[in-house]
Amino acid sequence: MSMFKSVAAVGSLTFVSRIFGYIRDVLIGSIFGDSGISDVFFQAFRLPNIFRSLFAEGALNSAFVPIFSRIHHQEGSKSALDFARDVFTFLAILLTILIVIFEVFMPTVIGVLAPGFKSNPEKFQMAIEFGHIVFPYILFISLSALCAGILNSLNQFAAATAAPILLNLFCIFALMFFAAHQDTAGYALSWGCMFAGIAQLAWVMIACRRINMPLKLRKIEFTPQLKTLLKKMGPGIASSGVYQINLVVSTMIASYVPLAVSYLAWADRINQFPLSIIGIAIGTVLLPLLTRQLASGKHERASHVQNRVLQFSFSLTLPAAIAFYTISLPIVITLFQHGHFTAAMSKEVACVLSIYSLCLPSNVMVKIFATSFFSRGNTETPMKVALISIGTNLVFTLILFQFFSYYGIAWAAVISSWTNSLSLGFLLHKKGFFTPDQGLRKKLPRIVLAAFMMGGFLHFITSYVVPYLGRSILVDFLLLVALMITGFSIYLFLVVMFKGFVYQEFKKELKDSSDEQLIDELIKVELK
Repeated sequence: MSMFKSVAAVGSLTFVSRIFGYIRDVLIGSIFGDSGISDVFFQAFRLPNIFRSLFAEGALNSAFVPIFSRIHHQEGSKSALDFARDVFTFLAILLTILIVIFEVFMPTVIGVLAPGFKSNPEKFQMAIEFGHIVFPYILFISLSALCAGILNSLNQFAAATAAPILLNLFCIFALMFFAAHQDTAGYALSWGCMFAGIAQLAWVMIACRRINMPLKLRKIEFTPQLKTLLKKMGPGIASSGVYQINLVVSTMIASYVPLAVSYLAWADRINQFPLSIIGIAIGTVLLPLLTRQLASGKHERASHVQNRVLQFSFSLTLPAAIAFYTISLPIVITLFQHGHFTAAMSKEVACVLSIYSLCLPSNVMVKIFATSFFSRGNTETPMKVALISIGTNLVFTLILFQFFSYYGIAWAAVISSWTNSLSLGFLLHKKGFFTPDQGLRKKLPRIVLAAFMMGGFLHFITSYVVPYLGRSILVDFLLLVALMITGFSIYLFLVVMFKGFVYQEFKKELKDSSDEQLIDELIKVELK
């Protein structure tokens, strides 16, 4: 299967997962409303969620996949399986110890993550109890991420990508059965997350067994490969997890403002739609591909892939970011303003979303540029850039929060994200690993122009639509769909007219072929 078809397959399953995630968050908003319980849950689930993001989308994919792929290619599946089992056992032991420690010191952990909750003893105690329930999720989801790394290395993307759907389904069922009482629903939601982790691990372990990669605990052998993995995972965690670490810093400060944690979480959920579909899908498929090409000495082809992926991602993320910024209020009203979720809450979430949307292109750029470093075995450079980005986020959060409350937190995230992406791109270019080719330089300005012109049309139309929103779910939905179709149609027309998108080239990129044949075809098109 070609790279772009693999990206489409991963993106499609991720989209399904995000749809169920949206349903979950709608239930949270409609059931808990402005009671503050949503703040408690989002904050308690933040810590295991960080580990999910770090391992599922960061450290293991960046450090484990290249090593596992090389062992599998050079020494065979038996050696690769032994290595995977060593890592599986090591993670299980390490995370079990971590769970015991955090369960004992959960009050201190919650006090650090949500210092603003201490002023409300009932809220603080509920956060501790939720934390006790959901924290073991770390063990199951981290081991699931290891299985996902194996599956991705062997081009088996579907099972690993579909696993997060189980989390959202468990949460939805828990909320639906206990929706009558807010407190009970909060505890049910926490238990739903924990049991979902068990289901996700079982799902991917079965998938690994089907491809003759059955994982189980064994006596650990600290082989050179395992030592290399542990050495590289530290920088990988720091660099790939910068987005989540920035969110932790943001929510720590936001905990001092009622409902601010929820506003940031709901806005981030919407903003994660295109980021997950495009960024995670590209990162999942791109890392094994670049690793194989660089290992074979095909540096020119690897560079060409990076340019085409950047062009492809910009053509999607730029219009998505501008659309989110322009029609943020219609989106939030349609998606969330139900039950106890009020119109005032919609306005606040929409304001945060319009700010968050500005970092959508940069977040995808980080995925692509960091993957380029990881595929070369370089995890130190992204780590250093990530630390700078984290520092930037912290400084601007502390400053802007004083003047703009949680809006300042969102702006700090935007500044930090662009600092991260531009720094990685600059260093990648400086090291000679990436140079924008003629195709990217030629088409990017046309994509930007088409996206901004679409934004102008949407801004004009939205001003006439907003007064009719909030009266009927059906009317809201139809108006939002009409806005989205209008915006997409305008953008597509403009980008084709400006020749930022050429159908013949895209058709070749989608051609079902091997990686080498695909790149050969793309190079021929580019030379013409």
